[in-house]
Amino acid sequence: MINISFWNILWTVVNLLILFIAFRIFFFKPLENIIAKRQAEANDIYSRASAKEQEASELKKQYEDKLISAETEKKQIISEARKSADSQYQKILADAKADASSIKEAAVVEANQEKNKIIAGAKKEIADIVVDATTKMVGSKTGAEVDRELFDEFLGKAGE
Repeated sequence: MINISFWNILWTVVNLLILFIAFRIFFFKPLENIIAKRQAEANDIYSRASAKEQEASELKKQYEDKLISAETEKKQIISEARKSADSQYQKILADAKADASSIKEAAVVEANQEKNKIIAGAKKEIADIVVDATTKMVGSKTGAEVDRELFDEFLGKAGE
């Protein structure tokens, strides 16, 4: 039969307490230390990952800011280039208009001078013709007949 004695129960309880203390000292303490170390490593890895993520986020923001500033600078440079090109265009156009105007004025002056030379030459030739005709006519005839003949001869030569 089952023998239940006080001493048996007491020794069983004492054995259990000794086993509990031994397990606690030799098994649970090292196991808790290993778990704590692993937890610390995991926390460290997590905190480093969070720091790297935050750093990456900051770098991304800086990159986006630089990209926006580069875009703004690009637009400003293009705008300045357009303004510069427009002002150069206007200057070239004004210079071309001024050159064309001066060339036109020079051509008009030259044409007027050439016209005056032609008119002066024509007047001289007409005067020479009149003098020649007068000399020819005066030498042989006199009066209204001479005047008519001179006038007809003058009109004949002027028509040529």
